[in-house]
Parts: sequence; structure tokens; C-alpha cells
Amino acid sequence: MLQLPVSIRIPQANEMAHRPDIDALLNKRSSANIVQGFTITPNNTPQLPFKYYAAINVHNNKLWELFSALTGMLPDEVSCVYGLHDDEPITTGYFAKDYVLKVLQQYRIELSQDGTLEFGLLFHTKDTLVELFVTASKYIKFWGMDMDAFVKIMLDQEIPSKEQLEFVDEYPKIVEPLRDFIPSAKHPESVIHQLNIAFEVVKTHD
Repeated sequence: MLQLPVSIRIPQANEMAHRPDIDALLNKRSSANIVQGFTITPNNTPQLPFKYYAAINVHNNKLWELFSALTGMLPDEVSCVYGLHDDEPITTGYFAKDYVLKVLQQYRIELSQDGTLEFGLLFHTKDTLVELFVTASKYIKFWGMDMDAFVKIMLDQEIPSKEQLEFVDEYPKIVEPLRDFIPSAKHPESVIHQLNIAFEVVKTHD
């Protein structure tokens, strides 16, 4: 079974809104194929210039290590993408990748364990799309160009290829404040505010 961040857990039946199939749904969740691994799908449509899409389940204590390894798949200048799960993500201008990673490292605890924050890196031109995105449920989505290099990183990180995987957000889940478990953790809104400052994002108001 996949190791989840402390802020995300499986609900009890009495914590869910009433629905007649809740017991069956939770029973199905208990046997779901939510394990460490990755799936990879070639891109067969010309609308966007990426070669493949991958979805990755990783134990939460290895998430940052894998994220850091995958950043090597992106060029030296990238855009940062981040936000709260229920909001439209913010996409910044382009910055030196080293600078972006230095900023994100300051919020490593919150970004890797807070079940309301999501973030990633993006490089997009007419001919190339590479995106590395960590969802609020803390699995990784990756759109890339070099499949062989990607698979090598997965093998180096001891993350196996799977024919099929399921993901945490396909089933009911409870998200609790990270500060309940790590009192020194920053509020998610504070993290977003500090990222906006670091990446020179100007918020407009209606």
C-alpha cells in the first residue's frame, strides 16, 4: 500500500456524506491498486508537442527525491505552476530553473505533505512540452519528450512500471490541516503568497 502524506487519510464510513453505496465504495478502496509505480502512455495526438504522459505513485517520504530527479528532464529556464487544489493554478513567467528550485525548497515540507497544495515546473514552446506536476494528492504527472531518460530515472529510483494504477483522488479521502501534525508548517495560503512574491506574480482584483 502506498505511503500517504500525514495530512491525507482514508475516511471512516461515518465521516462520509450519506450515500447508499458508501460501504461498497470503501471496501473497493481497501483493495484498490494504489501502490508505488508508474504508467506511461505515448501521445498519439498532434495537438500538444509532448511524446508521452506518465502518472506516478511514489511513497511520500520519497516524493521530493523523485521530484528533484525529474527536474533534470527540464531545460535551464522554466515556468513554475502552483496553487491551491480548488483554485485555478498560477503559471509564472520563465526563471532560471536553479532559482525556482531554490525557492520551492524553502517550502519542501508544505509542498510535499499539505493535501491542499499542488505545484510543478513547465517548459512549453511550439515544438516541445515538458511538464512536471505534483498533484494535491501527492502523486506526480509528467509530460515529456525523452521516454528512455524518464524510464531510467524511474528505475534508478526503484519505482516499477505498472500496467495499471489507481490514485488516491479516485476515491473518497479526508484532508486535514498539515499544522495538526507539524505545528511549524506554514498555512497553505501563506505559501502561495510567498511564492507569488518570489515569482513576481501580481494579483489583480475585480
